[in-house]
Amino acid sequence: MVQATTTPDVSSVRVALAPRHEGVDLVRGLVMVVMVLDHTRDYFMDAPFDPTDLSRVTPALFLTRWITHFCAPTFALLAGVGARLAGEARGRDRRALVRFLLTRGLWLILLEQTVVKFGVLFRPSPGLVLGLVFAALGGGFVLLSALVAARVPAWLIGVAGLAIIAGHNVLDGAPTTPGPMPPLLGFLVRPGMVPLPGGMMALVGYPLLPWFAVVAVGYWLGGVYGLEPTRRRTVLTWTALAAIALFVVLRAANVYGDPRPWSPGADALLTALSFVNCTKYPPSLQFLLMTLGPALLALAWFDGKTGALGAPLVTIGRVPLFFYLLQWYVIHGLALAVALARGEPTGWLFMDNFPIQLPPSSSFSLPGVYGWWLAVLALLYLPCAWFARYKSRHRESAWLSYL
Repeated sequence: MVQATTTPDVSSVRVALAPRHEGVDLVRGLVMVVMVLDHTRDYFMDAPFDPTDLSRVTPALFLTRWITHFCAPTFALLAGVGARLAGEARGRDRRALVRFLLTRGLWLILLEQTVVKFGVLFRPSPGLVLGLVFAALGGGFVLLSALVAARVPAWLIGVAGLAIIAGHNVLDGAPTTPGPMPPLLGFLVRPGMVPLPGGMMALVGYPLLPWFAVVAVGYWLGGVYGLEPTRRRTVLTWTALAAIALFVVLRAANVYGDPRPWSPGADALLTALSFVNCTKYPPSLQFLLMTLGPALLALAWFDGKTGALGAPLVTIGRVPLFFYLLQWYVIHGLALAVALARGEPTGWLFMDNFPIQLPPSSSFSLPGVYGWWLAVLALLYLPCAWFARYKSRHRESAWLSYL
């Protein structure tokens, strides 16, 4: 992130262009790569059931879906970390940070309704409003800008985030009868289709409050990057271990923190899969503990030692927005090209809503999905590497902080 000033002096430029934390970029790049696996599966594999339904799914397909659960929570957490670093480490004063958070939040919401929606559907679909990742993160940034403007300290923002994460599962039993409250619950805490005026519909996959809470905790966590590296890694490690331990205790108790309890399976493997089969929509307390604990361990492990093998992931992690937008068009476009080459129907690739429904003739096996995933990553890497180099050479350009 860079400071949006007009004629800064040399000292302010040095503050604004502070070195990036490559460990953060590496972890962000890693979850972005894993995210592409899930989106590739959406367009290349027809599974007529929920891939987390243990009564029907194979362990391989379940784990293919389960590993992607780490993506959205880690990305939201690091969005909060990046917001904190954009202020303190990049030299923005409070007013400039508020302006940056507000405009970036609104920009993400706009991108979701335009560039992302067209990339997903290959149709304008003006009657459909998306409430997916960018809408949640954008709304989270808008809320965060209001808190920063009100001079709420970072530690208190983090506490508020933790309180929402810990407490929002009390709404698991909220009523779903027609009326004004369920749509409000949909936007705030419950996913689903929400009717809007004028016959429009909103697809809310990522309700605002639980995902804002993760951004808020990330904003607090960004403060640890001002610590001496050894102490920072210690804080990250112990926080991670505490989160993992709390997950194990809560999950074993089967009392609170997830609306889907685990149960013993036919064998040890199915029992283990049931134990980690937590609820993502909306993200339960147990789900966030299960995913963010290992994410914090990864941040501690890779802090200051990315290595040559991690360089490609660092590159991707430096351009997450560019990567995210481009991957929809690469995956969707590749699926269209494959269907045309095989002489198969293509109507399903120009859709009006979700979920994506592949015709059986267009479906690939799970190994085939992994092959297409690698092909997508190969197609994405070169443009991302180019854009990362461009951003590095033009870090004084404020507009680049929005891509």
